[in-house]
Amino acid sequence: MSFSEKAVSLHDEQHYNCCQAVLCSACGRCGMNSDTAYHLGAFFGAGMRCGEVCGTVSGALMALGLKYGDENNRQCKASREFLNAFEEKYGTLLCRELLRQNGKSACSQYIAFAADYLEEHL
Repeated sequence: MSFSEKAVSLHDEQHYNCCQAVLCSACGRCGMNSDTAYHLGAFFGAGMRCGEVCGTVSGALMALGLKYGDENNRQCKASREFLNAFEEKYGTLLCRELLRQNGKSACSQYIAFAADYLEEHL
């Protein structure tokens, strides 16, 4: 099963929030177990519950940080590349704007995009 298939299934069928779905889809490749990833992402859905940065983006950044983060954040290029790719595709990083543009039914496409990106870049 691909990262995106797993992430969308976790979100749509098991009711994980968007952050949890993305982070859990990639956690094995990042050296984190799924239970820890699930709990870590618990409060990052819905733009940290207030419509700010999309939880999908937060989950992807967590996974990228596990792979590329270091004590001096010298590898932050990986985060910037993901942020640019997401914003280029969807026009914003903010949950409230994404929901206003496309409604909640579009969340699965954001989740799939982030999971596909992680599968390619981790």
